[in-house]
Amino acid sequence: MHGIVSGSPESALESGVTSVFFPHGIGHLLGIMVHDSAGFAAGPNGGSREKPEGHPYLRLTRDLEPGFAVTIEPGIYFIDSLLEQARADGRGRSIDWKRVEALRPWGGIRIEDDVIAQAGPPRNLTREAFAAG
Repeated sequence: MHGIVSGSPESALESGVTSVFFPHGIGHLLGIMVHDSAGFAAGPNGGSREKPEGHPYLRLTRDLEPGFAVTIEPGIYFIDSLLEQARADGRGRSIDWKRVEALRPWGGIRIEDDVIAQAGPPRNLTREAFAAG
């Protein structure tokens, strides 16, 4: 994580340190409403699929099917209350606090791409919209 967290990505995820900097879900369905419904549906016939433990802000648990439009929203945030929790509960041992303090004044950044699920690689509508030519 660009020198902000030490250790492997797997250990950062397992320890919960990733949620300090990325407290939301990675994306959601797009449709008539910006945050389209049925993101927690078990399938087209209904039912629901719960969020996995430790991911309270996840907005999509449904299996994607060709034609589904979704957002992909990676980001990084420097939120004082989450940073304080990490310092207090031990997750802060793997955080480079000097690096965090240098970046904290900017608050963070989120990138959003809108993509269409397909049988092959997804179609990235955002990248297409801004492609040259």
